[in-house]
Amino acid sequence: FNQLGREVAKNKGLKEKVLEQAYLYRMAATIKMDKIPLIQDPDSKQLLKSTRRRRVQMFVRSITEIEELRAEQTQRLRKTLNIDKLPPNINLCDPNVMPLLSPKVRTVIEAFPVQAEQIVKKYGLNSDEFNQMLEETRGNPVFRWRVQRFRNKQGDDGTDSSSSGL
Repeated sequence: FNQLGREVAKNKGLKEKVLEQAYLYRMAATIKMDKIPLIQDPDSKQLLKSTRRRRVQMFVRSITEIEELRAEQTQRLRKTLNIDKLPPNINLCDPNVMPLLSPKVRTVIEAFPVQAEQIVKKYGLNSDEFNQMLEETRGNPVFRWRVQRFRNKQGDDGTDSSSSGL
């Protein structure tokens, strides 16, 4: 611990940051305030709920469009290679497989993440938020049910959501 103190004392910038952090901790400890809700509007809970619902809807729309893009590219790839279906045990995105692929196929495979990112942004999400929701879909049955409910509702509205399965 003493060695750490000496190292901090030697570095002027680091010393300044540590002193500033200590000051902020000291100030936070002396302030005695009850928690105050940031929004005291009675409709704030409904607003937060509707915002979250809208984010889930945008996630569902983006994942549906990404799945449609994937299915379309897979169909074109099968047509180009003149085969009925791709081998299930080969991952075309595998770095060991990529060098064996034709340049056209490699280009399509390398372009997919960029196209998926554009779709995610089109629906007002960022990739971190999308990936977090995707992980939540895999690990949280309640969230997965909500996503499926929105997908079914989206399918009832005339858009095809049957091409993918979560």
